[in-house]
Amino acid sequence: MATFDAKARKARLRLALAGAAAVTVLVGGGVLALSLLDNDDTAGQPDAKTPSSAAPSTSQSSTAAPSKVFTPAEAPRIPILKPRTNAEGIGTGFPATALGATSAAVTYWEDLDLLDDVIARKQWTAIAAKDSPATIDQGVTEVRKVREGVGLPPSGGTPDGITFSTTVKAALVRSLDKSGDVIDVWMVYDRYATIRDKGADENPLRDEVTNLILKWDGTDWKVTTEAQYTAKVKGPRAYDPASKYAWAEGWRVVSGG
Repeated sequence: MATFDAKARKARLRLALAGAAAVTVLVGGGVLALSLLDNDDTAGQPDAKTPSSAAPSTSQSSTAAPSKVFTPAEAPRIPILKPRTNAEGIGTGFPATALGATSAAVTYWEDLDLLDDVIARKQWTAIAAKDSPATIDQGVTEVRKVREGVGLPPSGGTPDGITFSTTVKAALVRSLDKSGDVIDVWMVYDRYATIRDKGADENPLRDEVTNLILKWDGTDWKVTTEAQYTAKVKGPRAYDPASKYAWAEGWRVVSGG
């Protein structure tokens, strides 16, 4: 996950707790630009094929000419699959396809707790790859940094009267290996705060960008922060729903499953 997102959360939470307006932060990160979703013909199917058979080769993606040029806003939306299971308050259980990986990333990002480090640890433990234990500590550390940044003790629950919701609007997927078992999912999202007696956030964080690297473990997609994969990550072209270049880069609007 992108470290710059922690800065965005910290700034936003500080302002939310103060009842003030939001700030906006932008980004960078990915590798091997493979348009996996457009060729994922198993959308909505729980018994999807394995990543290795779903991922196109680099040569295919570089030579295949699209029959029509779209913008993300014009192109068909990517349906986000619903999780088949739930662990520690976070949706889990996604098929072994590019769409499954995208659905996992979107679900994880929208379900993760932002301020309760105890809940966050349980959630990260549920979705972190077994060979990437540092992912758990990193996730919990970021939550604690946010807490300290808004004047809360390092450990504890979410203050009463404050709730947050995250909505992912667009995603871009890239394979980080030839098998398709490791996928980098970039997401554009909005985050809203609701404060008791003050109503909904009038200036939410909008168009924030982050990424999660997901690794297929034989049963589900798990988050990894292993150096061998993070070293391959490069930033995609900025997302713009009206840009044909953003569409060509691989950005797709997502819709709830």
